[in-house]
Amino acid sequence: MTTGAAEHVVLDCTLRDGGYYTNWEFDTALVRDYLALCPRLGVNVVELGYVRFHEGNWGPYGDLPGALTEELAAALPDGHGLRFAVMVDAADFEGLPPGKIGQLLADKLVDSAIPVDLVRVAVRYNRTAGCVEAVQSLRAAGFGVCLNLMQIDLASEEETDACVGAAQRMGPLESLYLADSLGSLRPARTARLVRRFATGVGAPVGIHAHENQGFALHNTLVARSEGATWLDGTVHGMGRGAGNTRTEELLAALGAEADTLHPLQELIVRHFLPLMERYRWGAGGLYGLAGLHHVHPTYVQRLEERLGQDQEAKIRAMDFLAKVPSASFTAALLESAEDHARG
Repeated sequence: MTTGAAEHVVLDCTLRDGGYYTNWEFDTALVRDYLALCPRLGVNVVELGYVRFHEGNWGPYGDLPGALTEELAAALPDGHGLRFAVMVDAADFEGLPPGKIGQLLADKLVDSAIPVDLVRVAVRYNRTAGCVEAVQSLRAAGFGVCLNLMQIDLASEEETDACVGAAQRMGPLESLYLADSLGSLRPARTARLVRRFATGVGAPVGIHAHENQGFALHNTLVARSEGATWLDGTVHGMGRGAGNTRTEELLAALGAEADTLHPLQELIVRHFLPLMERYRWGAGGLYGLAGLHHVHPTYVQRLEERLGQDQEAKIRAMDFLAKVPSASFTAALLESAEDHARG
């Protein structure tokens, strides 16, 4: 697939973003059915999960490539045309020689039964300059690179200009993503950012939207109307915090017919509704407050777990978080918010 010739590129990142709820563990039948269906939907790229450079306790799709077995590869129809991506977190580059990141990743993926040719580098907007050499190394190793600018809504004009300059120094990118990590983006701001990066960098612009304020699909379509061509979604919106643009709704908005969407809805009923009943992602009042005040979604998830049905305590905790810098998650600040909530 030549991305420059495509009207749009639909990237589904269910296994990666949805993994925040399941610790990146998914039933094999779900993944097999999902991969078999994606080519029939008009999905162009499937993001399979994370690749890590340091030890941790993530499930198989959070520490690839172990999950990418011959059994899953066999589920893909002949001539499927999909590209496969993984995400790496720029924070995970710490302690590694940046000029060798590409080869390190290639070595990790060499035995994968599913070929990966696209890497998405997630980096907080104000640390973009620090991963220029790593991005160049990834491209030199043969990967296409997408740069995902996390929490980009917080960037000032000067910081946005700095992001543009750093991205220019990276060389050709497959895409440059606006990542609405905090669910705080509004459509007008989305439009301005798309125009700024499209003009300043020259790479295709992408949008990864979150549903905190109910704007995920709206922001995605606004971004597309302003020229963004890489559009993210997850099945039934499964994703961190309030979740993401729903792939089924995005495809419908892009013109998919009922015959195309019918098997996707069946997949949702069969595999994703039970997960939603268990993990309860999606927009709600607390995530709405988090989006309004740039509060990291993990605070909401933890408060929901710890404060049970005490809604007034949750409101007090969110009031506290809204008044302090809380765009990054720390256990200490969570404890402070809980102490405030409990009086």
